Amino acid sequence: MEYSRTEWDLFLWPRTWHNRLNPVASTLIPGIVIVGLFDMLTSSETIIAELMSASRESGFVVKILAFIIISALIGFIDVFCFAWPIADLCRYLAKRSEKYITPGFNIIFMKSYAFSHIYFLPLIVYANYAAFRLENIGPETPFISKLLITLLVIMAYTQRFWQLGIMLRTIGVKSKLELPGKLIAAAAMFFWSSITVYAFYYLISIAHKLLNEIAKIT
Repeated sequence: MEYSRTEWDLFLWPRTWHNRLNPVASTLIPGIVIVGLFDMLTSSETIIAELMSASRESGFVVKILAFIIISALIGFIDVFCFAWPIADLCRYLAKRSEKYITPGFNIIFMKSYAFSHIYFLPLIVYANYAAFRLENIGPETPFISKLLITLLVIMAYTQRFWQLGIMLRTIGVKSKLELPGKLIAAAAMFFWSSITVYAFYYLISIAHKLLNEIAKIT
């Protein structure tokens, strides 16, 4: 099926990209790693500096491996706990309204959520380097720097809604749900993300503490 291009393709991924999402679980793994790294690197203002300083220590390889493994585990929990229930809801809505939804939608929706984080990888810089904060803009700050910082701030404050739009487009491409069903899914995503964010923050804080304990014994 051919899709017409729109201005939303730049922000919500082209409809052809959503159409290519498939239920093959193995291709979800890179997305899980991306989410885990994003969660770990944006939740601490010192993690990158700590990893860089550890590169001069003898146990650096062990620390990096531990960081990657823990990040992947965090990513899996994040992707599964957020996306799977929403995908189940979409399948229920489709069944109840007798509308088509593509087979393997749970994995497809998990991919949509996971890979939507790619847009927000620049926030890792925003979270870890104080120079990229809005309060540090002054009269002497170059225009390009002001523009970059402003874009990062906008990205940080709109991330939840931006990702919601990406996932809604996946639902629109991969199912025949009508507007009421999509509105229910959108409300569920917003409500569910508001609840799970606190649990994820707590889990990520535990992960950082675990990394600190590993650093002490290596």
